[in-house]
Amino acid sequence: MATTAEEKSNKGLWGWLAVIGVFLLTKAKWLLVLLKVGKFATLASMFISLWAYAVFYGWKFAIALVYLIFVHEMGHLVAAKMKRIPTSPAIFIPFLGAAIGIDPKKIKNAKTEFFVAYGGPLAGLISILPAIALYIITNDPYWALVIQLGALINLFNLFPVSPLDGGRIVSVLSTKIWLIGLIILIPIIFISPDPILMLIFIFGLVTWWKQFKENTNEEVMKHEEQVLIEINHDFQSLTQNDSGTSNAQYTSLVNKLTYQKDQVNHFLKNNSGFAFPILQEKKRMEVKKKNAEKIILRRTIESMGYSEGIIDEDHQYDAVLAKVQNKNEAKLIEISKEVNRIRAYYQTSVQTKVKSLLLYLALAVLLAILLVYAINILG
Repeated sequence: MATTAEEKSNKGLWGWLAVIGVFLLTKAKWLLVLLKVGKFATLASMFISLWAYAVFYGWKFAIALVYLIFVHEMGHLVAAKMKRIPTSPAIFIPFLGAAIGIDPKKIKNAKTEFFVAYGGPLAGLISILPAIALYIITNDPYWALVIQLGALINLFNLFPVSPLDGGRIVSVLSTKIWLIGLIILIPIIFISPDPILMLIFIFGLVTWWKQFKENTNEEVMKHEEQVLIEINHDFQSLTQNDSGTSNAQYTSLVNKLTYQKDQVNHFLKNNSGFAFPILQEKKRMEVKKKNAEKIILRRTIESMGYSEGIIDEDHQYDAVLAKVQNKNEAKLIEISKEVNRIRAYYQTSVQTKVKSLLLYLALAVLLAILLVYAINILG
C-alpha cells in the first residue's frame, strides 16, 4: 500500500510539474525562440528532455521515451511533407512530449488534417515493432516496457479530443465527436485527477467552443449575405430607371432602410438580456444576426450620405448608389469565400468517412492489443 501511495504521489507531482512547465513556456517565450534558432533545435531540445527524464526515471527509460516521442513526431512531419505543408523543426518539451509547428491555414481541409494527424500514431506503431522483435530474441522485460510505453502513448493520443491526434483525426468524420470525447473525459478526471488530463480537457473545450462558434458565424454570415442582397436589389431597381433616381425615390429608400434599422434596434432592445450558450442558442443566434444586420444598415445609410443639402441634384444619386452597391458586392464576395471555406473544410464523401473510420479503429485496436500483450509480460 505504501508503494501505491508513493506512486500516486509521484504521478501527481509530475503532472503538476508539467503544468508548471506549460506556464513557464508561455511566459518564457524567449526560450522557445532560442531553441528554434539554428538547425540543431530538435537535437538540443531532445538532449534536454533526455537528461530531464533520466534524472527522474533513469537513462534506459529516458532513451526509450525520447525514441518513441521522436518517431511519433517524425510521423507527423513526414505526413506534412508528403502534403507539401511547411513545418518547423520538432521541439521536445520535458514531461510534455514534443511538437512540430504547422500553420493551420496551410491545412485546407479535414481530409488533409486526418492524414497529418494519423501519421504520428502510425509511426508510433511502427516504432514499437523493433521492440517486439528484440523481446522475442532476448526475452528482456525492458523491451516489453518499451512496447507498453509506445502503445500507451500512441493509444492515448488517439483519444477523440482536440488537440490530441485523435481529435484531429475524427474531424474528418464529425467535430461533434469532440463533445462526446469531452463528456467521456469528465468522469475519468474525477476518478483519476491528473493535471495533464485537466489541461487536455481545457484545451479540448476551447477547441470545441471555437468550432461551435465558427458554425454559428456561418449562420450569421448567411444572414448578412441575405441582407446585402436585398439592399442591392433595391438599389438596382432604382439605378435601372432610364430617367435616373429622383430625390423622392432616394429619400424613400433611405427612409425604408432607416425604418428597417429602427425595427432591428427595437428587437435588440427587447432581447438585451443574457442568453445561455447552447441552452438558449436560438435566441443568441437571432441576436447575433440582428447585430450584424444593424451594422450593415448603419454603414449603408452612412455611405449613402443622405442629409438635406448634401446631395441636391438628381443625377448624383445614381453615382452614390452605384458606389455603395459596389462596396456591398465586395462584401458579398468576402462573405461567400469565408462561408465556402468553412463548409468545404469538413466536407468529405461517405467513402472517405468510412475509410477514415476503419483506419482509425484498426490503429486503435492494434495499439490496444500491443498494450495488453506488454502488460501480460510485465504483470
